[in-house]
Amino acid sequence: MSERPRFRGLPEDADVSHFYRNSLQRNAIELGEWMARTSNERARERGHAGLRPAHARLMVHLDWSGSRITDIAKAQDVSKNAVGQLVTDLESLGYLERVPDPDDARAKIVRYTAAGRALIADARDIGAELDAEIEGVIGPERMAQLKDILSELGSGLLGLDFPPSR
Repeated sequence: MSERPRFRGLPEDADVSHFYRNSLQRNAIELGEWMARTSNERARERGHAGLRPAHARLMVHLDWSGSRITDIAKAQDVSKNAVGQLVTDLESLGYLERVPDPDDARAKIVRYTAAGRALIADARDIGAELDAEIEGVIGPERMAQLKDILSELGSGLLGLDFPPSR
């Protein structure tokens, strides 16, 4: 895994430098990028070649039973064409398939294939590894607090419906 310098080219201005070091936004983005990069590397080690972070972001919005491209695009706030291209990529890798929507003959549902379900099982295991690494840094009590805080933020700011970890 390649290491990137944490704070490249910090400005000389003390206030801006303090902001760079203590910005929740920056730290959240950096942690998210670490998680995405590390997850992809570990997925490749498990035989899932060809995956990109954009694929993982799409799969976060794909219901286990399948989703319409329009719904995924809306959840990601991107175009249907962008999602369609990612779905095509994941189809060519064998992880997704398009099937007729049983409720609308004009529409298609995107759903996981058997290989896609295996990828998600590996992603669950990789997620547990990342959680353990983070817990190794902050300890179990603060890890539980972090999960609860993130769940609360997801609910309050994004309307997500995930229960607290406890």
